Amino acid sequence: MTLLLVVLVVSCIFLAAILNLALRSPFRERIMRYSAGIAMFFGILYYSYIYTCTSGFSVTTILRALLMVCRMFGGVNDYDGLRATPHGDSLPVIALFFLAHFLAFYVTASAAIEILGKQILRHIRIALLRKGSLSLFYGCTSESIQFGRRYGKDSSLIYVTDEDNSTASSIVESIRGVLFAGGSTLCTTPEFLRTIGIHENDTRQLDVYCMSENSEQNLQYAAALLDVLSNRGISPDHTSLFLLGIQETKASGLMAIGDRYGYGHVFSSTHYELIARLLNRKAPPWSCLHFDGSGCATNSFHAVIVGFGQMGRAVLRHLVMNGQMEGSTFRADVFDRNMTDLAGLLRSRYSAMMDEYDIRLHPESAQSDAFYSLLSSSSLSMIILCTGSPNQNRELALDVEHWYEVNGHRPVIIQCTYNSLTIGTSEYHLGDFDVRSMDHMAMIINHTYTNGPSEELDWRTCDPFSRASSRASADFFPALLHASGLTPEEVLTGKWPPPADILENLARSEHRRWSAFHLAMGYRPMSDEEFNERAARYMAGEPVRIAKNSENMTHACLVSWNELDHLSEKENAVTGKHIDYKIPDRNNVLAIPDMLRKERESVV
Repeated sequence: MTLLLVVLVVSCIFLAAILNLALRSPFRERIMRYSAGIAMFFGILYYSYIYTCTSGFSVTTILRALLMVCRMFGGVNDYDGLRATPHGDSLPVIALFFLAHFLAFYVTASAAIEILGKQILRHIRIALLRKGSLSLFYGCTSESIQFGRRYGKDSSLIYVTDEDNSTASSIVESIRGVLFAGGSTLCTTPEFLRTIGIHENDTRQLDVYCMSENSEQNLQYAAALLDVLSNRGISPDHTSLFLLGIQETKASGLMAIGDRYGYGHVFSSTHYELIARLLNRKAPPWSCLHFDGSGCATNSFHAVIVGFGQMGRAVLRHLVMNGQMEGSTFRADVFDRNMTDLAGLLRSRYSAMMDEYDIRLHPESAQSDAFYSLLSSSSLSMIILCTGSPNQNRELALDVEHWYEVNGHRPVIIQCTYNSLTIGTSEYHLGDFDVRSMDHMAMIINHTYTNGPSEELDWRTCDPFSRASSRASADFFPALLHASGLTPEEVLTGKWPPPADILENLARSEHRRWSAFHLAMGYRPMSDEEFNERAARYMAGEPVRIAKNSENMTHACLVSWNELDHLSEKENAVTGKHIDYKIPDRNNVLAIPDMLRKERESVV
């Protein structure tokens, strides 16, 4: 029993010493300094005493004591010399003697002990993976580390990289995660799932984040891991996927639908679309507008975009979607010296949007006379820098700020990079945003339309275009509330619906938002000839929707608010129904309290 007790105490002390080095705690350096100081103090005291007792005061005594103090840090001791002194047999004296030597060797061997400690700590953390929910990150990037810090409080963190990397390992350890090298070769196998504690029919939550710098590898890893999860019988209800760098249309096949196995929830976005959407949350176009008491804007929105690569194009489309308020006009000027080579996709894919809105493309840079001439002649709402280079963005922002110092009121200046937003002096990174809740309101809106079994199941069966439509509607709710002059709290306490004139103007804004979304997604207004052709097919008994052609991406409702009455009458004359195309816009406004209430109830 005594032996067992000694073994237990020694093991606990040694394990604590090892973990102190491996954990990199804030007390680690202090403990190491104290250990070295205590060892030196008692080493000098003991060996001065030992050799004075045997040789008296002499140069030899001093040198021997000094040498032994140094040798303490190499694990050497002179216990026999201590036993020969008058008090060398005292138990407290002996205990303190060996404690000083342990501390000295602990300091010297810290590097080797740290390696051992990391291995022990790794095994401990792997063992802990067998309990609770898991967050699995493919790729160790600044974004994935930020996500880990944000979401790691409620789950165990697992990072997977294609190659072993000591820097990545240290970073993952600092956030109490576990790093596995091997990528899709080693980390999408049944053995890997067993290592991290996922067994057949496991009911724990597994959230997968594919965030490496190679977007195609993200897609491949998600697909490979899905096959293994399927073979292990893991229910889609316990899995989710965040896929960075991939358009949702390419990732839709990874979501569980009906009998098809997949992840229970999939959020997929390119960096550009995500940053553009986040920009609308932090600095939406409507925040630059003023509204009268009837929900009508009293000024116009005018933005300048510098840079027309993928980021600039994504920003422009989201500005169009969210910048259409009743009473205001929309204008966007885009500057890029390579405009001739960059504008082809926009003009071809979104020609109707370019025709409908005042969008002017300038083949000049932001250092040109044309750029500063526009600044001089216009009252801008915001300037958005999307050059593709953070340094160039900053330089241009400084130039523009310097120009406005003597040229009147300065608009909002926004810098967009691959993974961050800078709005004035405030900087936001992708990891700062809660992507888990970004689709929350959109799922509620979609469920309201589909009225299926649940928000989650309805979202799985929702096609990518309908998801984008629900997101656009959800992102616009704050604009309607702002125009109404009411806060969400006031709306929820019964101050809704607003008076008839406000309701009508909000409905007009909602229709303008709906039209802008469709145009920004590539839709075109339906011609009279196409409408009549589809009406004839309807009269012939075909199950065709007259006003919408999803295949050709045309819609008859892409007209002004005042023209909707004529369109309704025109379709009713064919179908014999009583369609009023203004009602959906009014209903979307009237539904705001229900949507807000459902959002808060589901959060609770």
